[in-house]
Amino acid sequence: MAKKVNETTQKPSSTKHAFSDLEENAGFLMWQVSMLWQRKLKNGLDAIGITHAQFLLLAALSFLSTKQNIVSQQDLAKHVKIDKMMTSKILRTLQKKGLLSRKKNKMDTRARTLALSESGEELLKSASKIVDKTDQDFLMNLGLNSLSFQDDLRSLLKVNSK
Repeated sequence: MAKKVNETTQKPSSTKHAFSDLEENAGFLMWQVSMLWQRKLKNGLDAIGITHAQFLLLAALSFLSTKQNIVSQQDLAKHVKIDKMMTSKILRTLQKKGLLSRKKNKMDTRARTLALSESGEELLKSASKIVDKTDQDFLMNLGLNSLSFQDDLRSLLKVNSK
């Protein structure tokens, strides 16, 4: 007597899945490169006691402070493109570390006005050197193409941020 085969468990060998060759998938490659780059950044930034997200918010606060008099948490979250609640949580940590101040906005009591402290500015200088070196080392193998790569990243960001 022949065994009955369950058709739902057998797959034809010729069926090609969307991710049958994962190493050729651009999204998977971006994920791998991003994870490797973030690990390298983490290793460098651990030495000075901040995370990459903390660095990004400090750097963005410094940048935005040169462009506008008052920088709010919402301005910062929008510029860095991370969730407002995540921004608030990270900023509270940075405030506890004495790296920035968060004050109620006189115009809108629900909003917080941000400013880097002197120690925040000093830490940002050290962190920037670490991040710049990590980025340079990481992208070095692209040679002159690293500028093209940055342009490609900007294009992706612009097109997909709409």
